Amino acid sequence: VAEGVMAAEGEEDEGAVPVPANLPPFGAQLPSFEAARALTESRYSCLVVMLHRRHVALPPRFLHRKRTGICLQLDAELRRFSESFQGVPMAYDDIKITKELGDIIDDIGAIHLDIEASFVVFQPLAGKKLVGIINKVAPSHIGCLVHGCFNASIPKPDHLSIDEWKNFGFQIGNTLMFKVSHFDSDAAGVFCIRGKLHRNRYTNAMLFL
Repeated sequence: VAEGVMAAEGEEDEGAVPVPANLPPFGAQLPSFEAARALTESRYSCLVVMLHRRHVALPPRFLHRKRTGICLQLDAELRRFSESFQGVPMAYDDIKITKELGDIIDDIGAIHLDIEASFVVFQPLAGKKLVGIINKVAPSHIGCLVHGCFNASIPKPDHLSIDEWKNFGFQIGNTLMFKVSHFDSDAAGVFCIRGKLHRNRYTNAMLFL
């Protein structure tokens, strides 16, 4: 397999895009805010840092542990698509409660608070480039893992035969650049990305390890 990066559709080849060597894959663990924020500096990360305000309702048991209750709620929402973020929150930091006292509404057994925090959000908009690690090679598609936790599927172009597709030499563990064509989430908020490769430069397509 040649070294380099596969070019995305509609763009000129821009040479190899190095993956930062000092940033380990996230794996199954939630990334720290610092690790996620460092990845935003990568050209094709589709990660942004944003300040976000929101409302939380805490059970009474968190009356004297408000920060613990807030973190439990925010942790449960990480890596799931959010309409308010127009993407997937990856990590957060610097939580602030915007007013000193919470509210209790009627007889609802919850403490209502408004908070703000800094979030790293994954926003793979259609047409953007991403870089992923190949984790599946099939006759119909390639599977990639982006940022160690998001699945992406790149279908085989219809005009290519299965043999032509195999001849590109895709291998599990290779790093692949592709263009986002669609992204979606299921009812549970689990996120999936569909991508496409450049259709005019297959003979020049390159991977780097």
